[in-house]
Amino acid sequence: MIDGLTLLNPKFLWPIVLGLAVLWTIFIWKEWSQRRERRFWIKIILAFIGLSCLALIILKPALPKEQAKGRGVVLTEGFRSTQLDSLKSKYKRIPVEQYVPGKMMTVTDEADSLFLLGNGLKPFDFWQLQGESITFLGADETKGWSEIQHDSPINLGDGFQVMAKYVQPEKNHWAVLLDNGGNPLDSVLFEDSTYTKVTLNTRPKAGGRFEYALVEKDSSGAMVSIEPLPVEIEEREPLKVLIVNDFPTFETKYLKNYLAEMGHQVSVRSQLTKNKYKFEYFNGAANPIYQFTQKALEELDLLIIDADSYYNLNNSSRSALEKSIKDDGLGLFVQPNASFFKRSKSAFLEFVPDYSEKVTFDGPSHTLEKYPYAFQGSFPAQSILMDSVPIASYLVKGKGRIATTVLKNSYQLILEGDQGLYAQLWSKILNGIARKSEKLAEWESVTEISRPDEPSHFKLRTGLPTPYVKSDEAVIPLIQNLEIPTVWQGTTYPRNPGWNQLQMQKDSAADFHYYVYDDFQRKTVSQNRTLEANLREFGMGKSVEESKITSTQTLEPIPPTWFFVLFLLCMGWLWLEPKLSA
Repeated sequence: MIDGLTLLNPKFLWPIVLGLAVLWTIFIWKEWSQRRERRFWIKIILAFIGLSCLALIILKPALPKEQAKGRGVVLTEGFRSTQLDSLKSKYKRIPVEQYVPGKMMTVTDEADSLFLLGNGLKPFDFWQLQGESITFLGADETKGWSEIQHDSPINLGDGFQVMAKYVQPEKNHWAVLLDNGGNPLDSVLFEDSTYTKVTLNTRPKAGGRFEYALVEKDSSGAMVSIEPLPVEIEEREPLKVLIVNDFPTFETKYLKNYLAEMGHQVSVRSQLTKNKYKFEYFNGAANPIYQFTQKALEELDLLIIDADSYYNLNNSSRSALEKSIKDDGLGLFVQPNASFFKRSKSAFLEFVPDYSEKVTFDGPSHTLEKYPYAFQGSFPAQSILMDSVPIASYLVKGKGRIATTVLKNSYQLILEGDQGLYAQLWSKILNGIARKSEKLAEWESVTEISRPDEPSHFKLRTGLPTPYVKSDEAVIPLIQNLEIPTVWQGTTYPRNPGWNQLQMQKDSAADFHYYVYDDFQRKTVSQNRTLEANLREFGMGKSVEESKITSTQTLEPIPPTWFFVLFLLCMGWLWLEPKLSA
């Protein structure tokens, strides 16, 4: 093609060329008797031009044209009408489109520099704005529960804690925690401030899948709003725990009582004099252990030992302990003392001095003593957190874990009447390091808030070579991780709100239960998550005037009228010429 000229109907090119060649040849043969005259050459040239115009009308030639699409506006949930009015006054007749999740947008066809107003697009729709110049203007923080956090699943007997943040609270309103039957369990009065944070606690008494509720009530007791709190409470087999102390301590006294009250089988060995020990047993038969051997330790789920006893282990006991941790999955927790932090570098964890002897959990009322050290936090050490505060750290050794803490005298919580926080603290530590029972599959819900008819992503860890997962009798295709072959990813589209289930082949105990929220539930939390995702994707504060307006190259057909007029002129001359020369 010449200078970018393109034919929109190229498939007709060769048939038309052949047809024109035949017609032109017939015309030349017809006029051949006049070949010695000048008009012969004029007529065959005009015939060629006329036939060419006729061919171009059919072939539709087009030329490329640089075109800037211009600006447009996309409205999403929570947009400010003042921003929209300002844009309309500045850019006359600017196209505006209301975003509907999952629906194709048309404004991108006529604009490639877009103002995105409100909380933004759902992450699964980001692909619609790829290649566009986006100015994300955001939205104001919405009134209501902007953050709701709680653990699920939890073990029966552990505390259930809900931490939430309410934006623009009303004075004299209450946050109330309700159980599955609508009975109040705990309540907090809202603070008179821009936002308030609440912490509600309870201790479930039965296992199963429940739907607790976080309720806002006014001063008269009328319900203002309600948010579901799905929680799965598992009835776990009691742990077999051995506690070894160089001498009895208050820390061990309260810890063994807590473990016994939780139904665990606890054995306590305290040294009285050299080679003489005192044994205590709770919820289990007497089984004294004097020397650590792999056979003696194989029945245990967790060993709690003080620092002096740990460092005074003989070589055979230490070797048996390390082999039990690595091969059998035994969990080890070392109770620290002041000298432990100076020599632990040669053992399994590293610490750095932080010169702080207090640690606070969610408010000044929850304060504990600690050693003036902090975990170095470098890989492969992993932290156990409570209220975003590292309370312990552990290393993975084969199948088992070795852990310790920087906390000191945690039993002070019980003396101060805060048994719930004490139970929550030790539950997090011990659950994080105790022997893990081998499961056919481990699941992780990637989508924080699943909704009906929207994609809900999940991860699956299993040793099965070809796992088979289905939901509502529909098989879900899985994608295998190239680097970790035991990890698979999948996406499901739940139909109904409430508890939903993904079924696993061969073992119903490996099924996965997850909660799907209705459209009006967790709305403020969902808006905040959408806003955060759009800020990460598009940023904020970039002026559209500073953005480069990209241009697109389009094919604009040459109007066929020009070819038709030229065709008529050529044919008119060929018709008129014999009459003029007669």
